[in-house]
Amino acid sequence: MSKITNNPKFIYLLPIMIGLGLIFGTVTAYLQLSDYQQQLSQSYKDEIHIILKKIIDKEENRLQTVSNSMIAFFESSNEVTPDEFEVFSDRIFDSNPELVNVSIIDKNQIILYSYPQSEITGEKYDILFPSHPTQINGIKTMNVEFPMNDLRELVISIPFDYFISHDMFTSNYFKLILFSPIDNNLKLYQVFNNNGMLETNNVEFTQKELENTVEINVQTDLHGHTIKNDYVLKYLIWDGAFEPNNPFSLFLLIIGFIASGIVPFIIYKTNNTLRQKIQERSQILEQKNLELEQIKKSKDEFVTMIVHDLKNPLVPITSLADILLSNAFGDLNPKQTDRIKMIQSNAMYLQNLIQDLLDSQKAELGKLRLNLSKNNLSEIIQNSISKLMPEFDIKEITIETSVANNVQCVCDKTRIEQVLSNLLFNSLDFVSEKIGKISVSLESNNHTAKITIKDNGIGIQKDQLDKLFVKFYQIKNNVTRKYGGTGLGLVVSNDIIILHGGKIWVESDGIGMGSTFFIELPLKDRDKTNIPKEK
Repeated sequence: MSKITNNPKFIYLLPIMIGLGLIFGTVTAYLQLSDYQQQLSQSYKDEIHIILKKIIDKEENRLQTVSNSMIAFFESSNEVTPDEFEVFSDRIFDSNPELVNVSIIDKNQIILYSYPQSEITGEKYDILFPSHPTQINGIKTMNVEFPMNDLRELVISIPFDYFISHDMFTSNYFKLILFSPIDNNLKLYQVFNNNGMLETNNVEFTQKELENTVEINVQTDLHGHTIKNDYVLKYLIWDGAFEPNNPFSLFLLIIGFIASGIVPFIIYKTNNTLRQKIQERSQILEQKNLELEQIKKSKDEFVTMIVHDLKNPLVPITSLADILLSNAFGDLNPKQTDRIKMIQSNAMYLQNLIQDLLDSQKAELGKLRLNLSKNNLSEIIQNSISKLMPEFDIKEITIETSVANNVQCVCDKTRIEQVLSNLLFNSLDFVSEKIGKISVSLESNNHTAKITIKDNGIGIQKDQLDKLFVKFYQIKNNVTRKYGGTGLGLVVSNDIIILHGGKIWVESDGIGMGSTFFIELPLKDRDKTNIPKEK
């Protein structure tokens, strides 16, 4: 033993081994902590990305609501006076103070109404504001247009910080830039918060900051009046919290080389701090989600209330129209008959619209129900066509059928008729008078039935086919802007067919080539225990 103790090699071996152990442990802890900080930074950036996209979506919906309110206001009156427009616009601005200006322009770009910049009324919009970005009352704006009818358009001017502004960030050290949708080098909105000092000019990112930025690129459904295209919101955001705390990790490495005893304690304290940050961020996200859920709940309650308020007056309207057409109060001349039929037709359209709204809400809440029984699918199709023959006759539309006889199917007869009516009305809207043609066919095999509804209407662009069954979606092109509708009929139809265990889809070769809708339904009896019944 004395030989080993006195051996110089063994005297230095233990300190070397301890030193190597300290180095290995400290380096390992340093790498793990750096990786953990990197994960935390990435997680925070992902959470910011999700929250900001939800905020953009919420603000876009709010802008759509403002436009719907303004358009409904004009549609409710034959002629709106400037004073009435000012009073209504003032109410809009009370609940939406971020708006800069609202204008109504005609097809020649003449400003018919404007608030609060009423002095520009009568001027030509594109001459006053020829380029993007536009400046109104000293504020740079984006001008979003909403078609009202063939003669007028609504233009809402909003500031560039409408969707995302520096007020949304709690950090005292961040950079935010919104780039132009038509020029990636043009900065529409830029802010640098340098420890509470805001700078709004010549904001640039360092190379290191670019490596730790959040990029948000959102294609909106808001059509720019000046840029003649839908707005694409391109944001680049950097926050000091996005960068891992590398200086601290390096300091930890140095301390670890000096004293290994304090390394575990430092790691514990650091991890505890990081966990607290994650909890804080999670609480913020939970609060944002609660706010979004409350907004959605308020929207659902509002829609339900409006739908019921609209549905009640329709009963006396349709009843009185039927009584008048029956000549119970005396004979009607042809002109009177046409007018009352027009009232009856529009009341039916509004009734179908209200039903679509109710069914859409039911589907969204998972409460859309079926009343299944064995039915003759051939008779359902023929009855649906017969009910709409007066509409086909008015537009002189040719209807052709090739329906297989006695095709038995377990289905909800009323709901299938609703789907067929929606599709036939859709074809009827988009075919030309006198030369329009709609063909309906039914074929089946041992397992499924296939219904085809084909028209020679305006057709659909291929890149928009998969969006037709999205709630409130409408085809966007210059040809179809004149057509109305809410985009709910096809959504409800899709929900009904899916509940039956079938599928619905559409095909078209493009504009001017017509459209073909397909419905595929299972024929045999399904497990009714898994299908909710209509109450």
